[in-house]
Amino acid sequence: MSTVLVVCTGNICRSPMAEGLLRQFLAERGVDEIVVESAGVSGWEGSTATADAVRAVRELGIDIARHEARRLSQSQVESADLVVALAAEHRDAVVRLYPPAEPKTFTLKELVHLLRRLHPPGDSGPAGKLEAAVAMAEQLRSTGTERPAGEDVADPLGLGLDSYRATAWELEALCRQFVDLVFGEVTAGRRA
Repeated sequence: MSTVLVVCTGNICRSPMAEGLLRQFLAERGVDEIVVESAGVSGWEGSTATADAVRAVRELGIDIARHEARRLSQSQVESADLVVALAAEHRDAVVRLYPPAEPKTFTLKELVHLLRRLHPPGDSGPAGKLEAAVAMAEQLRSTGTERPAGEDVADPLGLGLDSYRATAWELEALCRQFVDLVFGEVTAGRRA
């Protein structure tokens, strides 16, 4: 099993939404060897996702009502094969917490930006594809490839349902692109 760890601030809106979306898109491809988890750099341990976050992704067919927030720990970062931050400050916080994680830590926008420039990983299984994608993205990043402008996914906390919907739509597009680029697009008859 390989693990993707999604990180935001409090682990009550953006990262639970992205976690649910990634799980759904992996399930649509029959990928069950990849575990998706989330945490917050300032996570409110045990808190539920905000009501607006739950509603915004429910409208996209994703249920995160049972989510419980977790504060980011070094052991989570160490054990993850990929850390996906939803803002540059989260990526930086992960690297400060555990510097050896830098090669496997990207913002979601940065990762999608890098993966678009690469050839998809070969015919290895899901864990091998994820490992190859992370290695190729880090190699491309280390050559000085520019990071995309505006790496952050907007934080909707306290801004109302319309802001949560906008964030959910952005996350849906980015998460789908990531999964398509690493694991391939859903083929007819595969969609759940």
